[in-house]
Amino acid sequence: MKRIFAHGFPGKYGGASTELHHQIKLWRAMGVEVHLIPSGGNPKKEPLYTELIQAGVVIHKPNQWEVITPEDAVLGFCNSEFLDHLPEIHAQTKRTVFINCMTWLFDKEKQRMTEGMIALFLYQNEQVRQKNMPLLQALNPDPKIRHLTFTPYFDTTAFSFIENRTEDFFGCGRISRQDADKFAASTLHIYEYFVAPVMKRGLFLGFDARSEAKIGRPPSWVTTACDSSIISQRDFYRHCQIILQPSDTTENWPRIGFEAMASGSVLIVDDRGGWQQMIEHGKTGFLCQHERDFIYYASKMAYEPELRREIAHNAHLRGLELGGFEVAKKSWALVFLALDEIE
Repeated sequence: MKRIFAHGFPGKYGGASTELHHQIKLWRAMGVEVHLIPSGGNPKKEPLYTELIQAGVVIHKPNQWEVITPEDAVLGFCNSEFLDHLPEIHAQTKRTVFINCMTWLFDKEKQRMTEGMIALFLYQNEQVRQKNMPLLQALNPDPKIRHLTFTPYFDTTAFSFIENRTEDFFGCGRISRQDADKFAASTLHIYEYFVAPVMKRGLFLGFDARSEAKIGRPPSWVTTACDSSIISQRDFYRHCQIILQPSDTTENWPRIGFEAMASGSVLIVDDRGGWQQMIEHGKTGFLCQHERDFIYYASKMAYEPELRREIAHNAHLRGLELGGFEVAKKSWALVFLALDEIE
């Protein structure tokens, strides 16, 4: 695989768009020629446009399918527009790849599987692959359609490990989209009832009217920000000794896990989904089945700073094992071999 196309445009924030950005860095380091076909808008106004051009990425006009040849592979990173435009893409090349970053299937994804327009499905999480692959194969049993798990690259350069943190207060927080499902109804109960030897200070990055309608108004010691234009991700992780994040969603391969592990913020999260593969309970973070678990482990981390630092260092190493350059490079090399075999 000498060159690869992606439909859409990478971004600095958000799961799939940020993941695409990091994969592009890896692909270029592997010597792969990278082409982007935006789904709309003016690419020159995108925050990463200049960086991508300087990295040698070829950026085409939105939905410019005629530049694709039958030998090219086209990827969609959790991109609904990719699914919408698959008939046009499939007319140019049969090497079509869809990466669904959710734990469930899109209706359009199922439709395109039935039509045989997706040659390869990629998954970040093996459990999700095992769950979704039979559902898709029931729609189209063609054995040529492949389902692979890959290791996404996470570039740690923007999230260096924060060793020294203030002891004047105990910083805790959560970070996500503002969607109500990202918040457990018991969030404020958990934050109020865990205890610390010093003043607690909370920070919710990704909070608006939808979030407040779900959980209520946070107490005065919790600062909220709608998005990272108000408080940067870097400042968020510098604030947080722990990420205390109960949620009603089941995460697939949560990107904030990599950000927290790289930064040294200890994760206290739900015992389900991708968190179970990322975290070794009690060694690289804490997995919780009940709100009492969240309260207990948050309090434990507040009162045991040496253990907290040990877990933060363990998690930092774990993040490199899960998404470091070398392991991701080997994984993508296998994906490229699979793409070369598609006729």
